[in-house]
Amino acid sequence: MTRSQLGLGWLNQSVQTVMQAKQWHPIILLLWMIPLLLVGFFDLENQSLMAHDEGLYARRARVIVDTGDWIHPWATPHHKTPGPYWILAIFIKFLGRHEVAVRLPSVLASIGCILLTYAIGRRLLSPTAALLGSLSLGVAPLWLQYSRLATPDVIFTGLVLFAIWLLLLATAATQHNYPNSNWLYLGAGISLGLTVLIRSALAAVPIACLLPYLIFSGRHHLKQWRLYLGGLLGLLPIVLWLWLGWQRYDMAVINSLLNFPVRQSLTTDRAKSPFFYVINLLGNDFLWAFFALGAVVLLLAKLWRSKQTFHQLAQPQISLLLLYPLSYISLLSFASTKLPHYAIPTYPFLALLTGYAMEQLANAAAKVAIKRLLHAINSLLAFLGGLLTVAACLALTTDSLPSTDDIRLYAPTALGLGIGWLGASGLWFKSHQRQYELINWLGLLLLGHWVSLSLAWGTADLGNINPEMKALLLRADIQPILQTEAIDFSPGLSSKRSTLLRFYTPNLGQKLESLEQVGTNEYLWIENSELPQLTQTYDDLGQIRQTHLVHIQSQ
Repeated sequence: MTRSQLGLGWLNQSVQTVMQAKQWHPIILLLWMIPLLLVGFFDLENQSLMAHDEGLYARRARVIVDTGDWIHPWATPHHKTPGPYWILAIFIKFLGRHEVAVRLPSVLASIGCILLTYAIGRRLLSPTAALLGSLSLGVAPLWLQYSRLATPDVIFTGLVLFAIWLLLLATAATQHNYPNSNWLYLGAGISLGLTVLIRSALAAVPIACLLPYLIFSGRHHLKQWRLYLGGLLGLLPIVLWLWLGWQRYDMAVINSLLNFPVRQSLTTDRAKSPFFYVINLLGNDFLWAFFALGAVVLLLAKLWRSKQTFHQLAQPQISLLLLYPLSYISLLSFASTKLPHYAIPTYPFLALLTGYAMEQLANAAAKVAIKRLLHAINSLLAFLGGLLTVAACLALTTDSLPSTDDIRLYAPTALGLGIGWLGASGLWFKSHQRQYELINWLGLLLLGHWVSLSLAWGTADLGNINPEMKALLLRADIQPILQTEAIDFSPGLSSKRSTLLRFYTPNLGQKLESLEQVGTNEYLWIENSELPQLTQTYDDLGQIRQTHLVHIQSQ
């Protein structure tokens, strides 16, 4: 009998084989993530940085490379620890000054995070739940976006995950009397200490959120002096950096670090609702966040029904998988400054909760209430999938939709997601809703999002955040000027565009205090509003929104 004759039976057998082949799970995760992370990644002509925060990190890293000063290349004491700048500067130094160099650390960290999420999931859950959860992490939109940006969020998350994995390994090693547990504690401490180098004061949040695990499940960890020694070793780079900075700026370097989070907490322009992160997660981790929410309900119900509450809290599945992300989101929710990417470190744990819910759903497939719920969900997916598919086809082939030109760019993405939802709902209505068939249904949902996000990053230029700037910088008549001439910066230049231009401009000129300093035969980045103040004759060579590149003519 051929595969085509076997139909869904062949699919069921293949999925079951994949789920049972635990040794292949890491390879599956790599094959899942690498295309998502690298599609369109090396197309430098269609890649550009985001002004904040990518541009800030990239520009500061360039300053380190240009000056050769890896301690304090800035005129005043800096308000953040230098870990992210050091990492980006190393990649710029060896790979060159472009988007691939500064974004590659996040890509590599994301791959490591996916594998660590699976490894942690294997110790807290079943291999099937760990695999499904790790696959869902890769197709969480916000996670994927920041996995391809030059920011420290995913690197920071990787250090926390590495420390947690080592602590779980140390527990297993202690239980089996393995001799290498001492090194595991040392490594966990070093990893947690290094988080301060990467994220300054924000490193206190994951450390605080680990307390429920350490108190309920891992009190034996707290007795290990090597954990504290490792923490001190991880803090050594910061101590050395502060000492060298103190020699230049005295207490100002420490005051700058301490005052920055205080100033941030007092600002009101970013103050948002206490439910900001909950609402944001439902959007930025769409579909999978609802699975994670279901897992939270299941675990809380399990805790509520238990007659031995403390015993349940002592289970890492509760103290780490449940209490850690809930504590993290709660702490962030009470902070005055709220930004979506602050929640990035919770995404691996939400993914594992998603995997747990998926497995529980498959195990409960025979229950009538579950069947009715899934029937309603698939009816909705069929409707939404059909709507997306029809709209995408119309946008790609006709001009009948409103603002067709604007939405046509995203039509392939909608088409991939629509077909995925239609396929999953079709599989559900054709199947008998047995356990392995539900796993196939979940797999198709994941695959639909994978195809959609792959098309999005491959066709919608999502990595090209400032296309006008990149287009001007690559113009054939502008390139020789940029490579041979120093470009000055006007006093009123837009801070965001100035940040990016200080990274992209090959030969940096000076920041002018006034336009009276402009000399003849010089080149200048200048704002549109400042042009009337120029007394010299100039040639306007190009424009990026309200910012112009001008050449001051000789008198």
